[in-house]
Amino acid sequence: MTLQQLISLDEAASQRIVRWSDNGFRRGLAWLVARTGDSWLWLLISAVFIWQKQQLGWLLLITVAVAALLTAVAKGLFKRERPSEKWAISTDKYAFPSGHASRAGAVAVTLAVAFPQWGALCFLWALLVSLARVALSRHFVMDVAGGLLFGLVIGVVLQFLY
Repeated sequence: MTLQQLISLDEAASQRIVRWSDNGFRRGLAWLVARTGDSWLWLLISAVFIWQKQQLGWLLLITVAVAALLTAVAKGLFKRERPSEKWAISTDKYAFPSGHASRAGAVAVTLAVAFPQWGALCFLWALLVSLARVALSRHFVMDVAGGLLFGLVIGVVLQFLY
């Protein structure tokens, strides 16, 4: 399979997800799920834990910061354009790897270690955040797959460093 064939498959799979979410309720649900992966939300959650003198706050803060930094570097290397969406506002113009997916993957690992009984739910959440970004036409499937895998690796490596 050539790279162009892989890109075509990626775009076709992404379009199927976008078409599935092409009604008000599903698009609104995708928007809401995607917002749960926003940096500002996880920085706020980290601050609340830090304020309560919980070590988890520092772990989440470091996780979000490292994921953001490494994802920004990777985006600068790959420079894959986002799917076109006229109304969307973005903090960066590149799609691969997805910042939301990498952040969600890294945060899911951190939360799963802190709350093992909720581990499966944490990873399901990370997957849903990733798919929501495709449904909103902000990424292709490969962007979020790469981002999610990247984030999981970041999360695991950070666990060894903590």
